[in-house]
Amino acid sequence: MIRGEPARPVSMLLVVPMLLVVLAGCGTLDRAADPAPSPSVTTGPPPGASQAPGPPLATATALATGEVDRTNPAAVAVDCFTRWQSFDARTDSGPSAGVERARDCLTEDFAASLGAGAPGAPGAAGGGADGQAWQDLRAQGARSQVSVLATTPLGGIDTTATGRVVLQLNVRRESTTGNEAPVAALSTPALTLLRQDDGTWRVAGADLASVAGDAPGR
Repeated sequence: MIRGEPARPVSMLLVVPMLLVVLAGCGTLDRAADPAPSPSVTTGPPPGASQAPGPPLATATALATGEVDRTNPAAVAVDCFTRWQSFDARTDSGPSAGVERARDCLTEDFAASLGAGAPGAPGAAGGGADGQAWQDLRAQGARSQVSVLATTPLGGIDTTATGRVVLQLNVRRESTTGNEAPVAALSTPALTLLRQDDGTWRVAGADLASVAGDAPGR
């Protein structure tokens, strides 16, 4: 206090700092009460993966299999591709086992082009380079399980009414050798299906260009 200056009441000296503290505290409470904006979440395939419309490839649940509606081209595509492209060298008779498993959902021409039922086709014993490659896979305990995650008309155009449909599939393949951990690969193959005289559908062609790790013999 300066000499000669009238003394200020103690209460006034305390009020101003306390008021500033209260106001600052209110500002802090107001800011804490404001809800923080939720971060945006994006999902999708790993960088560089090609994906048709459908669920995220790496984490999606495989489409249901079991009783198949043969009058539904998408259901036929899922079932047929899974049986054809999955393999287990430990138990399958040979590299053509997948084609034989899927033979009833392939057109006769397409099945023949894949070697189904051909005399001397690699089977239980196998032969030539394919047979030796299969024996090597069997010795390694190699197997590969395909899961179809989604199907969509190629180009987004549904041509079911024409009797010819091209479907793009979202596929996850998990390949295992011996006791090693499975290795997953993602792909988007395309299948062409034709409606048969009885109203059922069969696979008449396939573009496997984007498939990583095709079944042996294909």
